[in-house]
Amino acid sequence: MMKNRFKYILISLLVLVSAANLITSCKKDDDEDTTTDTTPSAPSAYTDTVSYISHTWTTLNSLISANSLATTITFEYDTTTAYAISVPADPDTLTGKTSTKRSVEIFGLIPNTTYHYRVKAVNSLGTSYGTDRTFTTMKEFKKDIVFNPDLTYDQVTDIDGNVYKTMQIGSQIWMAENLQTRKYNDGTEIPQVSYSSRWSALSTGALCWYENVALTYGALYNWYAVSSGKLCPSGWHVATDEDWTVLTTYLGGAETAGNKLREKGTVHWTSPNSGATNSAGFTALPGGYRYYNGAYNAGKRYGYWWTSTESNTVNAYARDLYYGYANIDRITSDKRSGVSVRCVKD
Repeated sequence: MMKNRFKYILISLLVLVSAANLITSCKKDDDEDTTTDTTPSAPSAYTDTVSYISHTWTTLNSLISANSLATTITFEYDTTTAYAISVPADPDTLTGKTSTKRSVEIFGLIPNTTYHYRVKAVNSLGTSYGTDRTFTTMKEFKKDIVFNPDLTYDQVTDIDGNVYKTMQIGSQIWMAENLQTRKYNDGTEIPQVSYSSRWSALSTGALCWYENVALTYGALYNWYAVSSGKLCPSGWHVATDEDWTVLTTYLGGAETAGNKLREKGTVHWTSPNSGATNSAGFTALPGGYRYYNGAYNAGKRYGYWWTSTESNTVNAYARDLYYGYANIDRITSDKRSGVSVRCVKD
């Protein structure tokens, strides 16, 4: 009797083990079917929504699957579905099976204009197009800076055609606006970098705009652009650490000079901006800054300005103003940071 019972239990165990192995084997086969299929095919293309729309630029986005073949990606755009303009994605190639984002920044657009765009993906087995999408650029940018109406300003023009008010303060002549050129004074384009990952990896000159769209405060430059020596109009230079010291000393010292430098009122500065008089005509704006990791911070609360003077191999000197304080601070900042720039006449 005991022998039969043992035999029955043993048979039952063998049946259970066999069933478990069969289930595991089936599951493994199913998993392999869904994850190791690398049969090449024509690419898949999806046109995504744009980002960072300004008055003359935007970023076109897409999702592409190369379907196991080397695939080339371009964007097509125009004011009609004729798509007369074609630009390569950045980067413009893709392999593998995973659906991957591809984008490109485009410039030179017409303000307050609607554009059509789509993505195109090509490999050896075919061509795929994303669906048509549209975006509309912002209206023409107009400055609303509040200059000191009791002072007489002069002006200077950069290589890009931007016109800046200037002001003599003591023995110096300063720009009364933040720099916004997209070119060095030799005509070379300064790369505009929106993507945070790319910004943080830079060791060469670049610019951006606060949160990638705000033009009011001028451009934010990394220190590599400043150190080129070609950022300001001919006959001008990025203010040195000493230039800033001369300015603040003339205005009575760093402890109180901030009030005399800040734009008056709360059009741009966070309320209450108390004590700001702009008596020097400098018209400092709160352009904030961009961390070296690509994140933006302190817009409307702080203004930051590079000097062309190094602190060490990693940092350079800068100045900052805060809406709640009368002083101006001398600080150091990572050279990869994005900071405003003021030029001084040679």
